[in-house]
Amino acid sequence: MERKAFIFLFIGYVGFSLLGALLLLLPVSRTGPLSFSDAFFTSTSALCVTGLIVKDTPVFFTLFGKFVILTLIQLGGIGYMTVAGIFLHRLRRSLMFPEMMAQGFPELKPGFAFFFARRVIIYTIVIESLGAFFLFLAFLKYYEPPLAFKHAVFQSISAFCNAGFSTFSDSLVGFRGDVWVNLIVILLIICGGLGFFVMNEIKDYLSYKFRGLGLPSGRGKRFTEQGVKIFRFSTHTKGVFTWTLLLVIAGFVLIFLLEHNQGFASFTPLEKILASLFQSVTPRTCGFNTVDFARITPATLCFVMFLMYIGGSPGGTAGGVKTNTFALVFLWIIHYLKGYKNVYLFKRKIPDTTVEKALIIVLLSISLLVITSFLIFAFDSRVFQYHNPIEVMFEVFSAFGTVGLSTGSRLYSNVSLSADFIVLSRWIIIVLMLVGKIGILSLATYMIEKSKVEIGYPEDRYIVG
Repeated sequence: MERKAFIFLFIGYVGFSLLGALLLLLPVSRTGPLSFSDAFFTSTSALCVTGLIVKDTPVFFTLFGKFVILTLIQLGGIGYMTVAGIFLHRLRRSLMFPEMMAQGFPELKPGFAFFFARRVIIYTIVIESLGAFFLFLAFLKYYEPPLAFKHAVFQSISAFCNAGFSTFSDSLVGFRGDVWVNLIVILLIICGGLGFFVMNEIKDYLSYKFRGLGLPSGRGKRFTEQGVKIFRFSTHTKGVFTWTLLLVIAGFVLIFLLEHNQGFASFTPLEKILASLFQSVTPRTCGFNTVDFARITPATLCFVMFLMYIGGSPGGTAGGVKTNTFALVFLWIIHYLKGYKNVYLFKRKIPDTTVEKALIIVLLSISLLVITSFLIFAFDSRVFQYHNPIEVMFEVFSAFGTVGLSTGSRLYSNVSLSADFIVLSRWIIIVLMLVGKIGILSLATYMIEKSKVEIGYPEDRYIVG
């Protein structure tokens, strides 16, 4: 069933990308000529909530074209399998629905699939609406109400879905010093990156703390000996909060120190602080930016690549290998060096199968990045006439992490470096975005064959290291 669910998931993403591309090819969607590969690239980037672009979104696409892109972003942000599952459940055709949901939300209990899918949509609508409202208030000092509302809605959905598409040609560079715009977008990105499981536990905690309601999800509920309900966050949620906070703080400090007298030299002190904080959050994994990454030092680019690789947290709108995954591999190494056979976190033992999954995800993702980078290096010599290898690798990591950050094109204005790639390289980037969105573990699950009876060969020495 897992293989069928993956095939259904993969075909669905490709099918929606194709449908989006066909809609973008309509004359009503664009203001100029558009090739099929560019339309498919844009559609896939939107559906995979990446944000890499080969056409200047606010200029090239009409209002209808922007609506198509926004719809794809929303569909990709909450997961099309979530929306499809709701309809399948209503039609009583939900046998594959739990498996579909499991591809996007690992560890989800089958009996909780429909209930959780409904909550995902509710959380999305509420958070995006609040984000749009506050952004609308912030944009009022720059634009008339109708235009401010359009910008606010698009930016809110794109930020929460960690997409990075913008109705501004320079992304959010023009708002580099605006405290409210920066903070609102940062909060939307973090909310989307935390994951819906964490949001669910937060909702349960607030219900328990302030209203005394029951805990319908069954997560985090505990009882004392006297039968009084108490609440405990799960190890997953504690891990998400911890790793997210550490990465944001470490990213802010390091980027500030690296760029203080470099890329941010002409900024005011407030702009330096906001830019460092924003660029620490946005690689995980929203492609909004308030600085020109073409002017960023190579050291910062390498660090941002590291953040893009990690990405957000499981079960959310972000991409990457996920915070919990990378942290678990790191913890496994530390525990192994200390002589422990198991991994412990917050006084809890992490199952061996979870550790194995984390190791597989990290190893396969690194292998994928190396192979795809090699293919681009081997077949696209033209791009190196305009860009250095770090900038090209930055684009590759951005595609895999479904981030959307880019050092920019040297041939065209206000588009990503991908616009300078040959057609083959663009299709490689498309595949990377799809794999990054669907998940490397889901792909591995499809490739792994059923367990076989093993022959009991004798052991022999095999030297490593």
